[in-house]
Amino acid sequence: MFKTRPNSMLKVIAMLTLALLVSSCSIYKMEVQQGNALNNETVSQLQKGMSKAEVASLLGNPLLQDNFRSNRWDYVYFKRDGKKLGNKQNLTLFFTNDQLTQVKK
Repeated sequence: MFKTRPNSMLKVIAMLTLALLVSSCSIYKMEVQQGNALNNETVSQLQKGMSKAEVASLLGNPLLQDNFRSNRWDYVYFKRDGKKLGNKQNLTLFFTNDQLTQVKK
């Protein structure tokens, strides 16, 4: 019948394994969203004099809170599709005596 050499069978197995490894290199890149997604309508509802609790109920808890400066809250949001950075937003709020005093985009 058909005789194959053990060495050629190893080459075939090695080539099939290599083909499978190369074909698996196209990995699905997942969409990543991090932070607080803010829309203009919600941000426009911010008013000077609001308490921290009122701001947190409107926008959610900030992504960044500085332990040394508790009067500053930073809301950061970004969306990444694979390697490409899509949407990025920054919003910084300043408080004095637990009251909102400044909004910086």
